[in-house]
Amino acid sequence: MLYRRYGKDGPLVSVLGFGAMRLPLRAGGDYGRVNYTRATEVIRRALHAGVNFIDTHHRYHEGHSEEAVGRALKGWKGPRVYLQTKTPFYDDKPAAHFERMLYEALEKLGVAQIDYLLFHSVRMDRWKKRGRRFLKFSDWALRKGLIVRRGFSSHDTPENVKTYIDTGAFSAALMSYNWLNRRMADTIAYAADRGMGVSVMNPLGGGSLAAATPKILGLLPGARSAPEVALRYVLATPGVTVAFSGMSDLAQVDENARLASRPQGMTPAQWKAMNVRLAAIERKGLAVCTSCGYCMPCPHGVSIPVNFMLYNRARFLDMTEWAGERFEALRKHAEGDRSALACRKCGACLPKCPARVPIVRQLERTAAMLTRR
Repeated sequence: MLYRRYGKDGPLVSVLGFGAMRLPLRAGGDYGRVNYTRATEVIRRALHAGVNFIDTHHRYHEGHSEEAVGRALKGWKGPRVYLQTKTPFYDDKPAAHFERMLYEALEKLGVAQIDYLLFHSVRMDRWKKRGRRFLKFSDWALRKGLIVRRGFSSHDTPENVKTYIDTGAFSAALMSYNWLNRRMADTIAYAADRGMGVSVMNPLGGGSLAAATPKILGLLPGARSAPEVALRYVLATPGVTVAFSGMSDLAQVDENARLASRPQGMTPAQWKAMNVRLAAIERKGLAVCTSCGYCMPCPHGVSIPVNFMLYNRARFLDMTEWAGERFEALRKHAEGDRSALACRKCGACLPKCPARVPIVRQLERTAAMLTRR
């Protein structure tokens, strides 16, 4: 496993981080029903492979992610593990509410101190309303010794993210970035140049970039899998310290750990050639869903992230037949139509999307592409 300094004064962390947003689930697949036994196996496998950085959030898996991480770390005798969690400070609640959340996180994780506390999904409107309050709250947590450093996560515009960086108040930043969504590349380098630790979420686009098709493998000749293309690209990006991958089984851990142990991710020639190929894709001007789920629930029952995952795989990965079969299954869902055809164009999802994807228009394209006549 390779390690990098997380910011100018941060710890050495593994370039592969464990993202605790997609843990193994119990039978039935409900997002809130974490299979703690399997989750412990997967997390421990990552730790034994050299991963020493875990990212979680109070609300992941409907409040069970931090608990799952805490169970996996209980009794751990190996090297030091660094923890990063988040607080939804955009909620209009008094400071006492977030104090309780922080103490709950410490209890669930089984630690006396959290290494990085992030203002979760900060946007400019949220920053203007709650930014100073978060800084005051985190100052309190720092004085109490409950956290070591503070940071932010964001899906905002590159310009706005640079504004948060320029405050000088943060030690770390977590941004969404992958080969299909490169808009934060300059901002990542900007943050790193100012001494911040930069971590990346969605390196595989929420799983939508994990299919090994000729089109994906052709982006990086010689790569044996789509995750290899994705991780090698992200880790070669200037300024990136660590890529957090949501790993839900042992095979994913093993492959990602192997890739994160390569002494050289990409040569300069490979980097240049892949960026030329990606520029051709970007010229199509498509906004890409990262499957974060913030648009849900849909008042009309549309499974928006699932529809977009199918659309992306059909459009970019040449998996039209596979996607069409699963689109039909959405139409025939036991609880009603979950496909893009159920969209009523109400627009309730639009203000909730952190990546500003034109959801209604994309659902129309999804239906047109995948509906079987």
